[in-house]
Amino acid sequence: MKYIINTADIEHNIAAVKQEVGEAKIIGVLKGNGYGFGRDYMAKLLVQSGIEMFAVTEPEDAEALAADILKGKDILLLRSTAVPAEIARIADIGAIATIGSQDAALAFNAYCESKGIIGRAHLKVDTGMGRYGLLPSEIDEMCYILESCKCTRFEGIYTHFAAAFTNIARTEEQLDTFLDVVGALKQRGYSFETVHAANSSAAFNVPASRLDAVRIGSAFTGRILGENAGKLKRVGYLEAQVIDMTTFPKGWKVGYNGTYTTKRPTRIAVIPVGHTDGWGMAPRFDIFSFSDAVVTGLRGVRDYLAKQSATVEISGKKYPVIGQIGLSHTAVDVTGSQVKPGDIAKLDFSPLYVNPNMQREYVSESD
Repeated sequence: MKYIINTADIEHNIAAVKQEVGEAKIIGVLKGNGYGFGRDYMAKLLVQSGIEMFAVTEPEDAEALAADILKGKDILLLRSTAVPAEIARIADIGAIATIGSQDAALAFNAYCESKGIIGRAHLKVDTGMGRYGLLPSEIDEMCYILESCKCTRFEGIYTHFAAAFTNIARTEEQLDTFLDVVGALKQRGYSFETVHAANSSAAFNVPASRLDAVRIGSAFTGRILGENAGKLKRVGYLEAQVIDMTTFPKGWKVGYNGTYTTKRPTRIAVIPVGHTDGWGMAPRFDIFSFSDAVVTGLRGVRDYLAKQSATVEISGKKYPVIGQIGLSHTAVDVTGSQVKPGDIAKLDFSPLYVNPNMQREYVSESD
């Protein structure tokens, strides 16, 4: 089996992002193995498309990229750390640290001072994501960091939205809070070269959030929600052979826990794909509010009543998955079809969930 990635569609999405965000700088996010497309492959493609700044979450990714593909490019670490060993790895390669706490700020600055260097950093403000970052109320603490860390150059400031893909009102509230912080710091005499807030969903759904730069990752995959997301092409599918066929009588239970019972004589195709490959691992919904929970519940009832399920495409036609998806097998109801062993099945799921060890095949196919 292999995961098929159409490079022409990724290039289309890169162009669509550029058109959408206008003058805002694009920060190419390469976390999660380049959003499942391959870190190095995506880095090369983005460089070729003219993108100059990048972001990762792990120091080892920054080290590998800075030594080769992204040598001389700006690389932002998208998580704050006060761990000395990680700080050293970030500072030694000239990457841009995220400073999300006083502990992280002082530790980073102390290391830079010990090495006789000026470290690069962006200040992180937590406006509602709830992971790390200085709180909007901590203006005095931010000023203390900016004033006291003499061996750190704060080139940027940013925040991260919690629900830009589902809740525009909440995103706009976070944006207003962030801009208030930036304004308060400016009144105190502190300004930044790069002020950024938007991830992929915000860049497409909340134009006001684009500011100086946007952090783009999932938009390159074409798998984001929003009215403007139709400008993007959905990229990536898994390809595997049908390996065997079985016919079960009416009343036969299929899969682990016997959650599915055949309603008629049923012909199934077995596909050697399961959770270990990433298939069936992506959540169907994300719940972010009471209203989301209500909608999710209603969807669940609707799906149950309509007997909806995941589907697999075989020879150009979609067939329903029946029973629970296993660790390495999936059963598909192909009753009445001409499907046979050796036929190619296509499974559409996000590259983020694909096993990193699975073979990627890059093709270039235009519509």
